[in-house]
Amino acid sequence: MSARRRSDQPIGELLRQRRVEVAKKGLRQMAGLLGITPPHLTDIEKGRRTPSEELLMRISEQYGIPEAELRAGWSRPETIVGEIAAQDPLTAEKVPELLRTARRLSSKQWDTLIEQARRMSGRKDDRSDR
Repeated sequence: MSARRRSDQPIGELLRQRRVEVAKKGLRQMAGLLGITPPHLTDIEKGRRTPSEELLMRISEQYGIPEAELRAGWSRPETIVGEIAAQDPLTAEKVPELLRTARRLSSKQWDTLIEQARRMSGRKDDRSDR
């Protein structure tokens, strides 16, 4: 699946479906693999809880769902996004404006924007900040 959600299916339903149909794991078995209790996993699948940052990463690995798709499903941007957006007054003003403007860009348009930002900042590849 792509980073963009293909349906209106809630992320918890997607997790349950993937656990049962793809991973072929029961609730207790998957909870054990994730290092959480079965009730905790039930709450996540039913949308009553959101996973911690660390658990989100384990879910991505165990379920084979890209991290970006999980973050979008739970409306949880990477921590670095908040850090950058609040690093100084100018950035705190401009980042939301940039994101509102770029909200509906295609994947190719995002790549072009990112490459332009790299050129403007003088960096060849700043993925090391992740």
